[in-house]
Amino acid sequence: MSGAGNGAPVLGDAEIASGQKQPEQAIMDGLSSSKVTVEYHDPAGVFSLVQDQLAARLPLKNLHWKSPTRPLRSIDSLHVDLVPSADSVHISGVTSPGLAPPGGERRHQIPGLRQTPYLKVYLLRCDDSDTYKSTARKQLREWVKAHTPPSQSSSSASMQENHDAFEWMIIHVVIPDTPAASQPRGSASAAAGEKEKTSAVSRFTRGTTTILEKIRADFNSASKSAPDRVAQVRLPKETVPPHMLPATASVTSPPITESPQEQERAWNEVITRFKMLILLSFDLRVSQYEEDIREKDSQRALPGWNFCTFFILKEGLARGFESVGLVEDALLGYDELSVGLDTIIRDQAVEGSNAQGGVLLHHTEELYEKAAEILKESERDEETSKDTQPRIHNDNPINAKKKDYRGLILSNNISIFDFRSYIFARQMSLLLRLGNSLSARSDLASKLQPRPNAGVLQRSVDDSGVGTKSGGAASDSEDLLSLAELCTRALNFITFAGRLLRDDLVNGAKAHNVEFPERLIDNTVRSWTFAALEQILRETSTSSLPFTKYVGGIGTGSSSKMLPFGNSAKEQKIAVSEPKSMIHPTRSSSLNAGRSSSADPPYAQPPPSGQVVFENGQYQDRPAPTQDSSIPPPKTGLQELAAARAQLLVVQRRISEHIGRSFGWSIGWAAVLISLNPKEELTDVDINEKDDSDEEGTKPEQEVTHTTPTFGLSAAAIVGAVSSLDRFRQFYETLSDLIVKHYMAAGQTKSGESILGDLAALRFELGDYAAAAMYFGRMASLFAETRWNTVETTMLKMYAQCLKKLNRRDEYVRTLLDLLAKSAASRLSIRPSSKRANAVDTSQMPNDWLNDDNVDTTGVFAQLIHYSQQLPYDKNAPMAKYFSDIVVEPYVRHFDDKDGFQLRLQFRHILEDDIELDQARVRLISATSAQGKEIWLESSVPIKVTKGLCRVWLSSNANTVGPFMVDKIVLRTKRIAFVHEPFIKAEATTPLGIITSAPATSIKVAKKSRILCFPRVEALQAHLYLSHFIHIDKPRHIEIKCTTGWNEIQRAEIRLKSGSAGLRLRTANAASVSADVKITDRPSPGILTIGDIPADTVTTFKVPYETETVLPDLTVKLEIDYYTEHGQFQYHSIFTIPVELPLDVNVHDHFKNASLFSKFNIKTASQVPLEIIGVSLEGSGEYEVAAPRKSPGPLHAFPKQPVAMTYKIMKKATEAAKRRQSQAPGIGKLSLSVEYRCLDEDVLDRARALFANAVEHSPVRRLARLLIETFADRLEHRVLPHQYEKIALLEKVDLGPFDDMGWSECLESLPHIVRDDTRTWLQKWHESHRSILLPKACDLASPAPSTAPPSPHPPRRMIITVSIPQTHILHTASLSLTSLELSSSQGTTIAVVGHPLMTELRIKHTRRWGSPSSLVAAANLSSPSDPIEFVYTLEANPETWLVAGQRRAHFTTTEDEEHKFPMMLIPLKAGTLLLPNVEIRARIKPKGEDKRQSVAGSVSVSVSVGDDEEQLNCETDYLSYGECVMVVPDVRSSTVGIGEMGSPRSAVWLEAESRC
Repeated sequence: MSGAGNGAPVLGDAEIASGQKQPEQAIMDGLSSSKVTVEYHDPAGVFSLVQDQLAARLPLKNLHWKSPTRPLRSIDSLHVDLVPSADSVHISGVTSPGLAPPGGERRHQIPGLRQTPYLKVYLLRCDDSDTYKSTARKQLREWVKAHTPPSQSSSSASMQENHDAFEWMIIHVVIPDTPAASQPRGSASAAAGEKEKTSAVSRFTRGTTTILEKIRADFNSASKSAPDRVAQVRLPKETVPPHMLPATASVTSPPITESPQEQERAWNEVITRFKMLILLSFDLRVSQYEEDIREKDSQRALPGWNFCTFFILKEGLARGFESVGLVEDALLGYDELSVGLDTIIRDQAVEGSNAQGGVLLHHTEELYEKAAEILKESERDEETSKDTQPRIHNDNPINAKKKDYRGLILSNNISIFDFRSYIFARQMSLLLRLGNSLSARSDLASKLQPRPNAGVLQRSVDDSGVGTKSGGAASDSEDLLSLAELCTRALNFITFAGRLLRDDLVNGAKAHNVEFPERLIDNTVRSWTFAALEQILRETSTSSLPFTKYVGGIGTGSSSKMLPFGNSAKEQKIAVSEPKSMIHPTRSSSLNAGRSSSADPPYAQPPPSGQVVFENGQYQDRPAPTQDSSIPPPKTGLQELAAARAQLLVVQRRISEHIGRSFGWSIGWAAVLISLNPKEELTDVDINEKDDSDEEGTKPEQEVTHTTPTFGLSAAAIVGAVSSLDRFRQFYETLSDLIVKHYMAAGQTKSGESILGDLAALRFELGDYAAAAMYFGRMASLFAETRWNTVETTMLKMYAQCLKKLNRRDEYVRTLLDLLAKSAASRLSIRPSSKRANAVDTSQMPNDWLNDDNVDTTGVFAQLIHYSQQLPYDKNAPMAKYFSDIVVEPYVRHFDDKDGFQLRLQFRHILEDDIELDQARVRLISATSAQGKEIWLESSVPIKVTKGLCRVWLSSNANTVGPFMVDKIVLRTKRIAFVHEPFIKAEATTPLGIITSAPATSIKVAKKSRILCFPRVEALQAHLYLSHFIHIDKPRHIEIKCTTGWNEIQRAEIRLKSGSAGLRLRTANAASVSADVKITDRPSPGILTIGDIPADTVTTFKVPYETETVLPDLTVKLEIDYYTEHGQFQYHSIFTIPVELPLDVNVHDHFKNASLFSKFNIKTASQVPLEIIGVSLEGSGEYEVAAPRKSPGPLHAFPKQPVAMTYKIMKKATEAAKRRQSQAPGIGKLSLSVEYRCLDEDVLDRARALFANAVEHSPVRRLARLLIETFADRLEHRVLPHQYEKIALLEKVDLGPFDDMGWSECLESLPHIVRDDTRTWLQKWHESHRSILLPKACDLASPAPSTAPPSPHPPRRMIITVSIPQTHILHTASLSLTSLELSSSQGTTIAVVGHPLMTELRIKHTRRWGSPSSLVAAANLSSPSDPIEFVYTLEANPETWLVAGQRRAHFTTTEDEEHKFPMMLIPLKAGTLLLPNVEIRARIKPKGEDKRQSVAGSVSVSVSVGDDEEQLNCETDYLSYGECVMVVPDVRSSTVGIGEMGSPRSAVWLEAESRC
């Protein structure tokens, strides 16, 4: 423990006298100085010589203490207070009153109250060995004997002295120019670097020993574990005053000069021994305290055990920890004592005065006296000034030095309130030290006396880190987590201590038979609580939170410092020295009516648009938050500290609200709720007035008349705040502003914004509706997220009133909508338990009961609808927020006399007001196609809506088939439209940034949410398909087949829209196939207008089309608006038409002299077979065609088996002159007509007709359109393309069982009343039609069961233009044998190897298969009949034939002129040999040669063909192609000898006879 910290001065001259001014603090004052005391004995007066060197090395650094029962503790910095002993010789002759002589000290019986040094040091000046032997040794021995610590005694009686355990040490101070200065530190036998310690044997050794060795030998213990207690320091001569140097130089040997490093090493040894010995004594003290504490604690159950004594003992251990800087251990000790006090108080409450451990007082006499004095002063005349009124507390109500708490505890004369206050005050001081707060540093530095002769710099270094974790830490290295913990503890303690203070005052009055007024007690408790919170806030202020410097400014000492409320004057800063880096701007009052936007905090600034828009529970125009740049980046624990301080400020503000209520002032919510709920508020006021009158009747009249609202208030801030209503509002606003700043710094944005609601209520109370609207608009969304329904609803009501006052109609409507949404949400949340809620009588609840689920909005809905008429536009609102159970029943209902259908909309109205809807609408979109047209269903008359379940039938004039889903529901009343979208579609963004809705196919809709729409069987029906007739060279058509059904159509309009890229529909060229129906008008592209059409009429329209690219299929949207006597109706559907040609035709041509043979191969273009009904090739004016014999029935073209047809084409005879005159005739063309059926279409059409016929004669006829379309779709997807080949061969198609057809989705869309009957009928039909027969010819009169009728559609017919191939020259060549005797009877020519065959080559040509003009141009002729030079080549295999004759020859010939060339062929090998082939080519004259032959007067015909000259085309019809000659060897007879059978040489050729 520190003596200096208790007022004991350190050694010095002038400062010693000043330290004697407070002798009463020499005894323990309950606080530790955070310094250990080291007592020095200086008989020679050398302390002043070593003082500077010691001071330069203090405080002690990096001490490590390890106790057997505790983990390793590290002490970063330990301050040492050097105190002289009582008999020390001082330069000034003044002794220290801080410590009495050891022999005369009267020790206290309780160890926890004693203060003794940890180390005693003897400063020895011994100049030579003789002096040591004569006097110094004796003095040292006497001093050591007198100061041997109890730890070195073995008696049991001395064990109790370990509470004051200390160690001793001898420091030999060597003066220059003395014999000791010439002695080395050790003898020659001492090894360098070893520990300078002499054993017991060295005492009797002879030889020269130094004084240091003698001292160690005499006083150090012989034990190896004993510490070294002797050290030596040598002083430089320049540091010693002349009068302390020896008068004569008696030194015979030269002095030893030490280097600075050696001197530093010597002093380091001194400091090391200081640390070691201090820790030894500290360990002994802690061990003794712990042993005593365990002993006392074990005696808890024995009679006479006293908690107060135990408290003082255990607190001594905690203060010991604190003295050495182990603040965490000290804090843990106080926490344990606090828990022990709780146990004692609880036992006392149960057992009363017989409680074990002593009895604590129930009241504080001092508090009673001050309260009584306040009551007495209040009963005097009001002339007494407020400044002279007694105060029950000061600005620091939590103070361990406010009274002698330890003395009260020791005397068992302390109250519970004081006891708890003392413990928390000690905990607070320790936490402030842990947090290194500015207040802790200032307080501890003021208690520590600076060392004499220490420089300013050294004082600041030594004292700046007093009591901190690191003494060398900078002043701004605060531990914010420790400060946050202090705030958290303070919040719990202060709120609890307020109740203790109230009980203390009540018990004190009862003990003196006095009754204090309730207002006095309330004001006293509130004032103390506020002052305690203010003290914590002041102590925990930090530079990390710059706005904490304003905390002191909100509570000034007098009301004269408060600024007038409502002006533009600026607040004054508190008079606290702040670092220059924390420059905080002054701020105008945020309640000023004429404030500037720049003076408001960031959250209070208006948005850039100047308007606050609150819609759908969110603030729409919230600007980006801008944080104050003066706030530094968050540190560790900064957010926790800000949050904890914010809670303290919230409690302060709550106290101020209660005090203001005692003045009759309502602020914030309390002031505005009266205007919102006038009926409830009036009822509450009447009850309160009745209660107040009753209370006033029971109280003495004089007591009421002499009490004022400030009665008992002692906190200066509160007294100044309640001086006027304006100041009170300013005080309230300032506190709220600080709370918001703390919450924002803590990252608790929601908590911070919730406080803005209080500021909004204050603005509303003052009539500043613009500012209030800004606050409310921002805050309502916050409470919406946290389900504070009542608070949010109240805010919305206030916000709506502000908007109405400001005439902001659109925002007013939006706010009312949001208010109704909250009301509806509250009713939805309690609806499941409505039965139980009705059983509870809410009228029996107290008026202040917060029923958060009951939001009253009666009349708001009607007001909203009425006010919405003033809006210039329609306002959409989400329907689900105001109505529940919104559903569209997925079953269509048809009209009995017209097309169209109905759906029933169902919803629940849960609000109070009855409303009238102008219109209800539902939009359906296709569930399968993104290009489908939407369908709107509407109500025809206004709808009266009352609270409860509402059902409305909605009608549509649409006529379509397919699955749909509800996309939007709209309820419209005046300018308000309630919109509900059951399925929210995702949005896609294009590369250009355009947001588009995702296709409906991407929406996953549950099956139960789909609506399968279909018309009646009598309704209009349309079908769009590719025309059955296709001419390959003419525009193609699509056909629209319309069946009117029961509709007498007066007028119709057909709209065609292309759904494929590059498709153009030529509606301008559209025509009606039926003569009875005319197209009256074509107003615009894609639209056809039709006149009247009778009922049950089938009409067809043909529309040509074109495509820019080759498309496999066409997508066309068909819409038909038709008008009948029942109104307008609309049919719409999407058709996908395959337009790829299902067949391919290949042609192989073979030219003859007079005819052309063309072979047509017809095959399917896909995997689906074709049924070829007929094929014909029509002749033309130039050609005639000879067709083959027709097949008896249709043929099938399979993917691997095409149909082949061969036709003979002959050119009609014309005069040669006319043919020559034709210079550029057209290419001949023929038309190939193919009549066919695609097997997939045929199967579907025939099966569809069979099923439709069955449905028409069944009980489910009303569902015919739905069932037939579903059946056709399922069958189309069930039969795969490769299965049609099997169907064509077997002439039947397998349907399979009912479950495999997939009827479930269709049946689920039907109402329950017809669903089962339909399923039963379908199951029976499938049982009897597992397979459908598809015969080519069937008996229509009596068809077989399951036999499909013929296709109702005619076969398709395609006309393909066939071009006649052109060739200029066609040669007819033949190679005939001239020797007829070589022919055999079977017509085969027989030749002999090596014998020649005489043949004749005949060549002639015709020019009829080419145009004369092209021939002239290609052959460079003058006229078409000019001769042409040719070259023939006989191509024979040299290994087979030997050719004799003109194998290659030139010849010139005209048309039909025959040339003969004799040839001799000699076969070279036996076998069947083909005759050689003949190749004929034309030899064209160059054009230049023809010009050179031209002479004057001659006429020549020349045809110029331009740059691209036409090539002459020559073909050869070789008649001998494929003829063979049997070649035999040249042998007439052969003789063969046959030997023994089975031997290798059984057959031997003997001889042969040649034919010659």
